[in-house]
Amino acid sequence: MMERRCSFRRDVKLLPPPGGWPCCAHYAILPRDTSMNGRSVVADAVASSGMAGTVRRAIRFPLWLVRVIWLLILPLSFVALGIWQEQRAAATLDEYRQAGQELPQVLAQLQQIEAKTPSAFVSMGGPDGRRMPVSMAVAGVRRAIETMEEGAEVSQIRYPLSWGTMAGGLLAFLAGLSGLLAARVSALRARRSREALIRSFDRLRRGLPFALAAVLVGLSIASVSASLFEAASLWFWDHLSTGSVKLFAAAVMLAGLAAYSAVMAVIAMRRVFDLYTVEPLDIRGLVVSRDEAPGLWRFVEDLATRHKALMPESILIGLTEGFFVTEAPVRPLGGERVLSGRTLHLPAPCLPLIGETELAAVIGHELAHFSGGDTTYSRRFAPIHAGLWRTLTALGERTGTGGFMLAPALHLGFHTLESFDLSVAQHRRQRELEADRRASLVSGPESVPLALLRNAALAPAIVETLNDAFSAPDTAGPDMMAEILRRVEDGLPNPATHLDECQPHPTDSHPPTALRISTLGVQLDERLLAHAARAPTAEDTNLPHRLFADWSGLCHTLTAAFLDEARQAHRLNREELEAAVAAVPAEHTVLYENGRPMIWAMAFIAAMFAAFTIGTTVFGRELGLGTDPGTKAFIGAVAGVGICMALGYAAWVRHKTKAPLMTLTPDALISARLREPIAWTDVGGMQVSAARRLALVLALHEKAPLPNRIGFSIYNKVNRRERTVVLEAMGIRGMKAAEFEALVSRYLTAAYARRRLAGD
Repeated sequence: MMERRCSFRRDVKLLPPPGGWPCCAHYAILPRDTSMNGRSVVADAVASSGMAGTVRRAIRFPLWLVRVIWLLILPLSFVALGIWQEQRAAATLDEYRQAGQELPQVLAQLQQIEAKTPSAFVSMGGPDGRRMPVSMAVAGVRRAIETMEEGAEVSQIRYPLSWGTMAGGLLAFLAGLSGLLAARVSALRARRSREALIRSFDRLRRGLPFALAAVLVGLSIASVSASLFEAASLWFWDHLSTGSVKLFAAAVMLAGLAAYSAVMAVIAMRRVFDLYTVEPLDIRGLVVSRDEAPGLWRFVEDLATRHKALMPESILIGLTEGFFVTEAPVRPLGGERVLSGRTLHLPAPCLPLIGETELAAVIGHELAHFSGGDTTYSRRFAPIHAGLWRTLTALGERTGTGGFMLAPALHLGFHTLESFDLSVAQHRRQRELEADRRASLVSGPESVPLALLRNAALAPAIVETLNDAFSAPDTAGPDMMAEILRRVEDGLPNPATHLDECQPHPTDSHPPTALRISTLGVQLDERLLAHAARAPTAEDTNLPHRLFADWSGLCHTLTAAFLDEARQAHRLNREELEAAVAAVPAEHTVLYENGRPMIWAMAFIAAMFAAFTIGTTVFGRELGLGTDPGTKAFIGAVAGVGICMALGYAAWVRHKTKAPLMTLTPDALISARLREPIAWTDVGGMQVSAARRLALVLALHEKAPLPNRIGFSIYNKVNRRERTVVLEAMGIRGMKAAEFEALVSRYLTAAYARRRLAGD
């Protein structure tokens, strides 16, 4: 949840410079040529082409079903498994107890029979049992008695393990069910009021770590107990073969892996309890004092008095943010000082264009948030909410170490947060509409609608100007506010076109503009739209000069800071591109197919054929082949054919792998299987797989030429419908699959980087 209030916003989807623009950028200054920042050039190229390589389509289940499986069905499955294990353990334990009582008696009886009639035969196992000499029966019963104690101990161990499986599964099930129900009940209560939202979320937040820990501990106990139970069960197998030993080892390893995952997950879970870290908001703006903006401070004080609202303690003027107020810590542009208390932010590009009435409505709206307690509410609620989001996100990034154990806990945590989204958005929409109402009571009924419409109409010109300046900072003028004014001096575009883009959304924190205007009871007619789209008047453009002691100097300072950051972004961008280009050599890289494993395999097969031929010749009589010359000749001929075929294939592979498989140049990939090279900049995505054979899959752009194959090959394909090229090989000589993938990726990245540098 955002802690700032931003009623007059226009979201523009562009890409941020290095380090990112501030979150919730209402007039996002995101230059067209900075798409390299924060991601690789290949990602940029793939995104621009609309291709992401070979896409594997998988069945996706609804999120609610996934959560039910993880939090309810999986734990219940462990409970059912534990019940089955308990039945097996109890039956085995009863059998050993009964056998422990009966076998000594049977041994005594057999010893009496052996003493009287040593040559007697007895039947073991009932009327249909096996008949054997009494001495053999005595020896068998003695061996059974010797193993009885060990079997009883194993049975004693298995029994509590079955209860561990049941108890762990039941604990995870109850924790998951309780967490889901608590989240649902708390979310319903949170809709009553903001205070109820804070109380409900705070209670749930305090109990959530324990619920997550219970799910984690329960599944850990169930997994380890179930694995050890099945490992111990192998002791009772009649014949402990090599496969049985492997199963035993696998079960023990699985138990160890489950225990390790549980420990790592518990370590990661410790982050859940650290939910209160509040980071300052980095704002690209300048703090203006009363001496620097005496008119502005008087203007705001007058509005605060009329609205009976609290005054801001700091006022910031920036380029890339919209109108908002906050009580969260704020760190202004280029300073180490962190502002605390109430802060009002105003966008410099709007001040000479919006008009005094509309500006009064906007600031009045923001001050209404102070008087309505919205910023205090955000200060109390937002850090906890955002902290929990950060914590769970960090846990999600560590699922590699917590793995299976962390997944159910994460599903419960994110479900808890998401259950509050609707309540949070509902309260924020209500507060936005209330702030609109209060502002219109002071500034006039049409002031808020005009401000909303005018901001929407101004946004494209502001964003375009700042984007152009960011793209070419060395040619930009010293005052971007003047350039924005020049672009709209003949009037603004029709605001109605932007109204069509605003659609209501149940989780949007701000109501759509059309809804806000209709809620105020103002008719959205042609007169209102025309007035909102008017060209800036002299009174409008002179307003900042009345508010600030040196408006021109402030504009130059903001512009200079913006252009300096743009130049820094370009320098970082160019350094990244140059590093990508330098990562590949200027000379060609020639790769050869690795045929050695296949050659050695064929040599081994030939040796086996030869050994078989020699064996049948020398030991033919012992093998029952006799001395028939025809039989030996037939066997020799078959073996000779096998040897020739194996050695011939080995020779063919050796000859084939002497020629280059592919050549990587800075500009293209040249394959011995294709007639034409593939330019790297024609590739939109790549993938390397190494199952039975090494395969390089290249996805080409829509307008890129497709190469033609040389001859026929079942391993090398050019799919014209999907626009993919598949090149397979037995392997790359002297290189593993991961190394080969990294090499191809470097060449691909370097080619796109070189093209970007050439375009600059």
